[in-house]
Amino acid sequence: MGNCEGMRGRKPQLLIGKVEGRMRDDRVVSKKIFVLLWLLCVLGSCSVLPYSYYLGMIPPSLSVLKVSLLAITQGILFFGLICWASFKILPNTDLHPFHFDNLPKRVVYPAVISGVLVGLIIFLSDKIFFGSSLLAGEHPPFWTGALASVYGAVNEEVLLRLFLFTLIYWIFQKIFRLNVEKRQITLWITNILVALIFGLGHLPAAFKLMSPSVFEISRILLLNGIAGVVFGWLYWSRGLWTAMAAHFVADLMIHVFLI
Repeated sequence: MGNCEGMRGRKPQLLIGKVEGRMRDDRVVSKKIFVLLWLLCVLGSCSVLPYSYYLGMIPPSLSVLKVSLLAITQGILFFGLICWASFKILPNTDLHPFHFDNLPKRVVYPAVISGVLVGLIIFLSDKIFFGSSLLAGEHPPFWTGALASVYGAVNEEVLLRLFLFTLIYWIFQKIFRLNVEKRQITLWITNILVALIFGLGHLPAAFKLMSPSVFEISRILLLNGIAGVVFGWLYWSRGLWTAMAAHFVADLMIHVFLI
């Protein structure tokens, strides 16, 4: 009896130890994921440079080496801060953007379908409603568009969805007590806000290529807003990998296959 009681006394301790160990392991995995995202963002910061050169957004007087060093430095410092902040904020929300189970059903199929549809909608909308845009004829070589798609899929999704979406949603969670109905409304409000910011973020680069006008601004906000809403929905419902993959597919459709 004494031995049995001793065993019974140790079982809870063993279970607690296993749970704590699993929690520590999950945290280590999370750190590794954020470090990986950080490194990918550094790579993405360089991948967009050929596209920017061909569009004339980078002065020809700047050497490739200097621009590359600036891009790497920005990736290390800025996206390092973004990944660190996301790592700190995310556990305080009920968002779970990292999934590794059933990747075809959760990531591949929805990403390909959503990415192709977004690419087609943006392409057709641009041709039908914004065909007279000054940017409509700007088509750098397809390989530069393919490289720039890495920046869109990685850097923009880390910045706008993993960080900004999570931050705004966390703030709403702190202000309001979210039941099931309020949670869905809050997610959609957050999604629309971030999609609007996503569109606004494309304006500075566009203004380097043409003069601002209501027509051009409307085009940029609408087309990028459509994509932003879809990627945001994928982020909270399917995870970050799905949003990143869909963004990559959509960019390939726009900048490589449909040009």
